[in-house]
Amino acid sequence: MCDALVSNGQVVGHICRTQAETRPVPNRRRKRWWCFKCRKHQMHTLMGSYPVEPSYYGPSFWWNCPKCNGEYVLFPGQEWIYPDEC
Repeated sequence: MCDALVSNGQVVGHICRTQAETRPVPNRRRKRWWCFKCRKHQMHTLMGSYPVEPSYYGPSFWWNCPKCNGEYVLFPGQEWIYPDEC
């Protein structure tokens, strides 16, 4: 699975990951979020992508909208900000 890194409309690189299994995060409640694609409040499920083989990358998580099957819970152009870990 590879994702393209795009800058100014041109592909400048790729990030390739090993095969992963996608499933809901266990023991986590669903949460009502505003979906900017559907333009509705929806009950989103926290999903996780867990590597099947040993990988440099750990699991990744996102809120999945049941209607459009994507994560559009942030205003367009915004991204999640995580505190720096030491």
